[in-house]
This record gives sequence, C-alpha cells and structure tokens, in this order.
Amino acid sequence: MAKKDADKDKKAKPHGQAKDHKDHKPPKSESKDKDKEKAKKAKDKEKAAAEAAAPVEPKVEAPRQPADPRLKFVKKFHGRFLPRGPLRDRHTVLFDRWNSGEDHGGVTVDELKSLYSDWMVSRQKPVKKKAAV
Repeated sequence: MAKKDADKDKKAKPHGQAKDHKDHKPPKSESKDKDKEKAKKAKDKEKAAAEAAAPVEPKVEAPRQPADPRLKFVKKFHGRFLPRGPLRDRHTVLFDRWNSGEDHGGVTVDELKSLYSDWMVSRQKPVKKKAAV
C-alpha cells in the first residue's frame, strides 16, 4: 500500500518541473547558448592564429644542480635504530653535526660511508661451518 501512495505522489507532480527552491532559475534559451559557443570558438581561433604567428622561443631551464652525495648515505640511516655501542656513538655524533646547520657541520661522504659499511658488517650473520663428512 505504501508503494501505491508513493506512485500517486510521483504521478501528481507534472513532468518537467523542478522542486521549488529559492535558487531555481528558468531554463536558458538555446539560441543564446549557441551564440556564446560560436563567440568562444572565434576567440579560440584568434588566439591560436596569434600564437602561430608569434615566433616560438625555446624555454631554456636552468641546469639542475646535482644532488648532494651525502644524502644517499643519510637516507640509509633514516628510521633505523643502531644497537648500543661504538657504532651508535659515532652515529649520534655524526648526526648531531649533520643537524647543526645549513652546511651540515662539515660531515663528509667518507665519514658517512665508513659508518654505513661498519654498520652493515656488524649486521652480517656469522658464516656457519660445514660439518666434516
């Protein structure tokens, strides 16, 4: 029965009418829309012709500066936790200098590389000896 009432409500409203809203506007006439589209197309053609007639200069961007090679090693330590000991002490001292200012406290690639290589060696598992047969 609820369906019948809903169907009656749908049929009661004349087709094509929108709900009554304050911002409801009557439909625009199609001829005005066509005139506006023609005007836009004409402007676009004029712009395209003007661009084609103008001499095209290739934009030369400034050469990109090479990335800091130290960043390659700094990223490898990001979010890592070094175990207690001399490696963590070296890491703490190095990164205190790194975060000291814009010039990164004079930290060199060699310092970062040696710390990283020592850390990787300490993480390696010992080689298992094969049993004699």
